[in-house]
Amino acid sequence: MSFLIFVIAFGLAILGLAAAVFLALETLAALLPGKSKAVDAKPGPAAIVIPAHNEATTIGPTLENVKAQSAKNDTILVVADNCTDNTAEIARLHGADVIERTDKDNRGKGFALQFALDHLRASPPDFVVFMDADCLFEDGALARIIALASSSDRPAQAIYLMKAPEGASPRLMVAEFAWSFINNVRMRGLQRLFNVTRFTGAGLAVPWDQISDVNLGSSEIVEDLSLTFDLARNGHPPLLAHEAIVESEFPSDEEALTRQSARWSIGSLQYSARKGISTVIEGLASSKPVLVGAALDLMIPPLTIFVASLCVVASIALIAWPLGAGSLPFFLSVWALILTAGSIFVGWLRFGREALPPAAMGGVFQFLISKLAVFGEKGRQSAKQWTPTRNNAGEDERENE
Repeated sequence: MSFLIFVIAFGLAILGLAAAVFLALETLAALLPGKSKAVDAKPGPAAIVIPAHNEATTIGPTLENVKAQSAKNDTILVVADNCTDNTAEIARLHGADVIERTDKDNRGKGFALQFALDHLRASPPDFVVFMDADCLFEDGALARIIALASSSDRPAQAIYLMKAPEGASPRLMVAEFAWSFINNVRMRGLQRLFNVTRFTGAGLAVPWDQISDVNLGSSEIVEDLSLTFDLARNGHPPLLAHEAIVESEFPSDEEALTRQSARWSIGSLQYSARKGISTVIEGLASSKPVLVGAALDLMIPPLTIFVASLCVVASIALIAWPLGAGSLPFFLSVWALILTAGSIFVGWLRFGREALPPAAMGGVFQFLISKLAVFGEKGRQSAKQWTPTRNNAGEDERENE
């Protein structure tokens, strides 16, 4: 019996330590200086695809931002997806090409992106750029990702950051850092270690011949993760454009924040559970290190869940110690916690002090409390199927009942 207790406690501790070591390696690799890749100064025309569901209040600034950075032969294509407001009208007023999609059964961003690709087949561009209707490119970012996709002949992903609104609470400052830790720190490290990054939702430029045959039409709530692995399997792993930034703001509405966080957190956990181990095996069997690296990264959950899991493992190991497991599992789990805390501190020191100044550290407790709602009944419900973050979300929920 004591041997079985040891095996269980030791196995959990080793898994936790292995994940903590991987996270530490990603964090340390992110500190290495980035190598600017030579880029093609004159890539071919691009279509900037912007799916929009009831985005009348947000899409105007996005379109002006994209227009200001687009080249002469680029096209801005807005997919007004199941809209009940005047998103399409506003997009046309800002000079965008607009296609309207109405399909109450097939809902979600993936279906909207597929609708855009099907529309573009008649006269395909050289590149497709996916952008969200509430995001903004930093100066020069659009040109950088298209040029990098052209010169590398690979998809190029900008660093996608979420910002706390002006005057936001310390809790949202913590959320901004947590987001940056995944999309900035970990993605830089993943790129250095395995020469791959994730599609993180907005700011991805893809050569047409690499995206045209990918089926995006699904109700997958983490369609960005799904596309990442589809591209990698096809030999086109996304490349991080570390000098290009895309930004958006967290919603100020509490329910919208919960929906957004639930979709990302629960959706990624579910996708990891379905695909993580099998993709590692697939990558090893097919000799594709990028698949192995991306899948290992996928299996490390968001910070809150990861730290909570390590604490649970340490607690189990502590209880198992006097029951015959001995001290080794407990000390391994403690080292996992120390490594993880060190990774978070190093990531904050290098990339997070502006987003989360020391004076706002008190928001950590509020941030942790907010996760109770994310993993509560409402959060879990919103993660069962695609739901919009903002704009008539209540109406959409009623339609789904």
